[in-house]
Amino acid sequence: MASVQRQPSTVNREPPTVNGFRDLIGQERAIRLLQRGIKAGRTAHAYLFAGPEGIGKRTAALALAQALNCQQGDAVDDGCGVCQSCRKITRGLHPDVQVLEPDGATLKIDQVRALGADVALRPYEGKRKVFILQCAEKMTEQAANALLKTLEEPPGWTVLVLLTSTPSALPLTIVSRCQTVIFSAISPDALQAYLVGRGIDHTHARLIVSCSGGSVGRALSPEIASMGSSRDLFLEELGRGLRDGPAALIDLAERLAKDRDRVGQNLEVLSAWLRDLMVVKVSGRREWLINQDRGEEVARQAEGLPLDDILDSLRVVHDTMNGLTRNANPRLSLEDLLFQLRATVSSGLVQVSA
Repeated sequence: MASVQRQPSTVNREPPTVNGFRDLIGQERAIRLLQRGIKAGRTAHAYLFAGPEGIGKRTAALALAQALNCQQGDAVDDGCGVCQSCRKITRGLHPDVQVLEPDGATLKIDQVRALGADVALRPYEGKRKVFILQCAEKMTEQAANALLKTLEEPPGWTVLVLLTSTPSALPLTIVSRCQTVIFSAISPDALQAYLVGRGIDHTHARLIVSCSGGSVGRALSPEIASMGSSRDLFLEELGRGLRDGPAALIDLAERLAKDRDRVGQNLEVLSAWLRDLMVVKVSGRREWLINQDRGEEVARQAEGLPLDDILDSLRVVHDTMNGLTRNANPRLSLEDLLFQLRATVSSGLVQVSA
């Protein structure tokens, strides 16, 4: 998403609300590494925060900026959250903390040149200047070359933080000049506890976690938050298509493929449903279900399906998901999946209803 800019080379000054490293969940190892460097006075001049989208890289970069500029003292390894500096960073108003967003599809050379010019200036009011590059892998080749010059001899008051979900897309010359900090997908238990702590019902939180891929950002998105109703609509469509036959399945595959953003989400829903059928089939333990709010229906369907058919269907769903990550054709992939489901579990899934 492009930032709103006053001129082509300025930066976005509207980072999300953040209140120090304590706002991060499930990233203890990354936090320890950063805080150890802060406390020892050995903060790197450039970091590469690498990990999946929505797991807290940007929050961590802003928390680092708070810790480096907190007015509570030089020995702190986290921002206090209440001093003027921390509050300004939280509101995106600190002149020494800047977030560079892609301008359209890429980070452009003019943006990086402007950053380089600002790097050379001493902090306006804080102790350290922190520049955060969102989606660093989207730099053009010219922008990457311009940034390389900045990374070679940065002044001591500057810290650059590059955020990326695909570090392999960055030039090795840039990666080698940064200290890499790995951010991992958040464990299901930690993410579920976080959601419950935000007031989300335990059963609904479990369903959200199953489709969030360990990403807080994704778990809190409107699409995932409404997972219960969208799950029911999708399963109803699927059941109707399996019941009505081949022509209906081809039509369903076409409609599902058109909404590319939801293809993966729908497959995760189906994977979770089939997984629950397997769990009930082999254990009868409904408390282990992801779809606990639909336990009766899961149990009823599992009773009418052979375990081998459930496992075969689950395997096909996962193969389809893997294929789509390798840029397989969504419509053809979904057609193949639906016809394979029709050949295995159709008789058990036609009962699905919202």
